[in-house]
Amino acid sequence: MQLNDIRLEFIRTGERTLTSDKFTRTRTLPETIVAQCLQGQYEIRTQDQTIFVHPGEIVLIGSEVPFTNIHHLDQTGVMSSRWIHCRFTIFDNIDVASLLDIPLKISGFQASQMGDLIGQLLAIANGPNTLLNFIRTNEIAFKILYILCEVSKPKFTDFEDIRYSERLFPVFDHINNNLSTSISVKDLAKAAHMSLSRFFPYFKSQMQQSPMDYVKKTRITQACRMLVTTELSISGIAERVGFSNQFHFSRVFKEICGETPSAYRSQLANAQYLTSDDLS
Repeated sequence: MQLNDIRLEFIRTGERTLTSDKFTRTRTLPETIVAQCLQGQYEIRTQDQTIFVHPGEIVLIGSEVPFTNIHHLDQTGVMSSRWIHCRFTIFDNIDVASLLDIPLKISGFQASQMGDLIGQLLAIANGPNTLLNFIRTNEIAFKILYILCEVSKPKFTDFEDIRYSERLFPVFDHINNNLSTSISVKDLAKAAHMSLSRFFPYFKSQMQQSPMDYVKKTRITQACRMLVTTELSISGIAERVGFSNQFHFSRVFKEICGETPSAYRSQLANAQYLTSDDLS
């Protein structure tokens, strides 16, 4: 594995103060969430467990993990937090979070470290867009990734075990270059120079999902980014990521993310967002 095999695709940061009790959201996002409770409590429910996150502690939600987040006010009627959403990839297309068994909560020294790093990102986000700040953002992001890996259990003992055959690289390129158009399994098999009957099981064995499920999630991942970083209409975004109409796009988006595109956009309206392009 080379140093440039691990890449920060994007990171965004924000903070929130609530004075209305029992604010609840159920979501599944194509990105990793790192959030520190400052006042009040988080109540996090997944398919396997329910936890409470107290002030100073950090909640960690890996990408594509369904969860419900309930915000509880403290005795003064306030719940506040600060957070980042991020996505790192390895070998260009593999979400690093998918390679880790990530704990739902951390506390103590590592939580304090994470909180300090989030605070530094917030300070940078409110500052000028200088080259030094872009470099510093990248540095802090990788420090956060290091702690995330440190507290998690790897699913693979050797990262080379998950390096996919080079035959799939042109498949990923074809998907990324044609998100706004119709993509068929036949197109992907052709890109891999494989027969359709051989390509489908091969892709599924490597990616643990069908080719078209991967295409659909890639479309929604890109849509999530565009909802926050552009002022395009939802119908315009739907068209750019390959959906024939806004209704179909909204239905698939809610199926994957647990909320509508407009709800996703409004929740992150005040987030400070850095894409990989900003950091290059």
